[in-house]
Amino acid sequence: MRSLFGAQVEPSRVCLGTGSFGSEISKKDSFAVLDAFIEAGGNFLDTAHIYAAWITDGWGASERTIGEWLRVNGMRDQVVLGTKGGHPPLDKMGLGRCSRACLEQDLNESLDRLGLDSVDVYWLHRDDPGRPVGEIMETMASFVQDGRVRSYGASNWRLERIEAANEYAAAHGVPAFVASQPGWALADRETDKSSASPMMYLDETMRQWHLRTRLPVVAYSSQAGGYFGRENVLWAKSGFAGPPPKRKEYDTPLNRQRLSRAITLTEEKGVTANQIALAYLLSQPFVVFPIVGTGRPEHVRESLAAVDIQLTDEECAFLRG
Repeated sequence: MRSLFGAQVEPSRVCLGTGSFGSEISKKDSFAVLDAFIEAGGNFLDTAHIYAAWITDGWGASERTIGEWLRVNGMRDQVVLGTKGGHPPLDKMGLGRCSRACLEQDLNESLDRLGLDSVDVYWLHRDDPGRPVGEIMETMASFVQDGRVRSYGASNWRLERIEAANEYAAAHGVPAFVASQPGWALADRETDKSSASPMMYLDETMRQWHLRTRLPVVAYSSQAGGYFGRENVLWAKSGFAGPPPKRKEYDTPLNRQRLSRAITLTEEKGVTANQIALAYLLSQPFVVFPIVGTGRPEHVRESLAAVDIQLTDEECAFLRG
């Protein structure tokens, strides 16, 4: 019996993002993080066809690194593996790439880099709004039928397109999206409406939609790039003197309040603010898998320990403000 995402095992509640593996993070250090993640109880891995394309000779490094690690350790049946395709070229972000030919090319290249015949979950990294959603779902369903993909989801898709896709799936007897992958953290960040192919960040309207539909969320940027890390905690305790050491793009009055409230709970529970930020996502009334990215094994262990922190509805409301 297969589990969520079609894998042989249940996915860990914390997912490991691997965008810099094999490029900005060396292969040796990447292997060390992957080993630590497995040893600490993680098994859910996230990568993408486009990762490290912004680095000279980096394109595909993440998938190749994961593929080599899986072969060296014989771990394929013990992990839940997701990759993403359909991303526009970095210099032509307005170009839709969810045609059958484009998705076929991306999927085959990803499988070749990974050295695998299939992935557990295949994410459509961006929508192709000018293309009928039914055409996209039929393409994805064909990948499931031929065994290269076990399930699929939407990354950076608008709610109305996800709804339309799953309505089409129900009406035509093809698999629906099993989850959505937006950006989401305790620290809010707005979607860049000016972008031709925006990164979608979950807002309150989207949170209420997921609460109603119960569609799981696999949230990237779940720790707001270190906004709840040690340096920013010290900055907050200093009275927010000067700019934040980490992630100025998150620095708003609301997020300062949320950082302060997270610090309050750390003192009550004896945990870190990063762990509180992850526990906030893990304590939602629908299933959330936060994606964490790091090049340090100790950060992986800290993140996975957040699974054991239980926040009440009242504590989540306190953090949210």
